[in-house]
Amino acid sequence: MISKSVLTSAKAFLCWDSLENLSIQLVPVQNAVAYYYPRQNAFHTIVLFYDESLQDFSKPLFLLFHEVGHAIQWLELKKARQEQHFSDMMDSDKGEQKVIFEQQAWTLGRSLLYRFIDKEDLSFDVLERYDQYGTACVQSYSSM
Repeated sequence: MISKSVLTSAKAFLCWDSLENLSIQLVPVQNAVAYYYPRQNAFHTIVLFYDESLQDFSKPLFLLFHEVGHAIQWLELKKARQEQHFSDMMDSDKGEQKVIFEQQAWTLGRSLLYRFIDKEDLSFDVLERYDQYGTACVQSYSSM
């Protein structure tokens, strides 16, 4: 079980230790959902909506690291001058390319989650749960 304080620590880790110019907003609502907004101004922005009454903040934590995966994708595609591909994939809702794109974001986020787990001395079973949740989310983009 992940506590809210771990989610707050993850925000600090990602903004201060992982990516430059990253803004993360944690917003309490009824159900967890997260969005990444590519750098338009000085900061990349992730907005994470989560249910404040949760006992287990695993899903919001997993979504946070997934969205950071998208931030890393953006940086890589911008460096390769392929910003339009990023936009096209973010606007796409299903299909093989979308599945690949989303899986890559989960994988990129996983590497930072691994570092965070190690830094915070959390149980590494969190990675297994992250992978399971990510797989379920990626499958939702399949056109089959």
